[in-house]
Amino acid sequence: MGLAACTGLFIWDDPIGGRNGGTWTGWGLGIIATLLILWLLWFGVRKRSYFSSGAPLQGWLSAHVYLGISLLLLVPLHAGFEFHWNFHNLVYALIVLVVLSGILGITLYASVPALMTRNRRGQKIDGLFEQVADLDTECSGVALGLPDFYARAVDVAINETRIGGSWRRQFSARDPHCGTARSLQMIGEHQQELRDEDRANVARLVELLGRKSVLLERIRRDVRYQALLNVWLFFHVPLSFAALAAVGVHIFIVFYYW
Repeated sequence: MGLAACTGLFIWDDPIGGRNGGTWTGWGLGIIATLLILWLLWFGVRKRSYFSSGAPLQGWLSAHVYLGISLLLLVPLHAGFEFHWNFHNLVYALIVLVVLSGILGITLYASVPALMTRNRRGQKIDGLFEQVADLDTECSGVALGLPDFYARAVDVAINETRIGGSWRRQFSARDPHCGTARSLQMIGEHQQELRDEDRANVARLVELLGRKSVLLERIRRDVRYQALLNVWLFFHVPLSFAALAAVGVHIFIVFYYW
């Protein structure tokens, strides 16, 4: 409704010299757009304030999305749809980037949490790590009854298995040097030297390491999902403050040369 009213005001007003940001309509729409930007940035503070009263957080989020998208039309209305290669239109470009990154964020937050829940299968991430620790303990116990080689293989699986790491490793959800995978490979290559009395224990050890590998895959997928959410914030928040700073400079320039 508000955006329709702004559009109607823009169409109704036909100033001498044409529509632009320097008319009274342009000034009014510019003030509205600026106040809207400040309100949208305040959402970042509001969503972290657990003791704030008023509308539910979900309501604020919906308003944040729809009002943010409205800036894509409101700012051009303010400028009279005059676009030139100058600082003022750089401000609009930053606003567009913020809005687009916000739309991407909404898409991620609508899909990624469900993927994380499905991947965890109703468990918390700490529970998955506890299962890995329990499997490591079992592997160490089984290796005690085997030749020293298997104890070394288990040591590799425990001490050289890494979660996370570089951005590339997080997004790929893989570790090409995973200690657990290498341990399984070591045991597989040692099968020819396996004694008959050790076969049952080695089979048990391979089973435990296989279960650990499956858990590690789930944990690494969870890390990838979390990284997707974090990298979005890494771009969206700085872009938002850059847009606010640019709006401030834009206002200063307008008043300085007025």
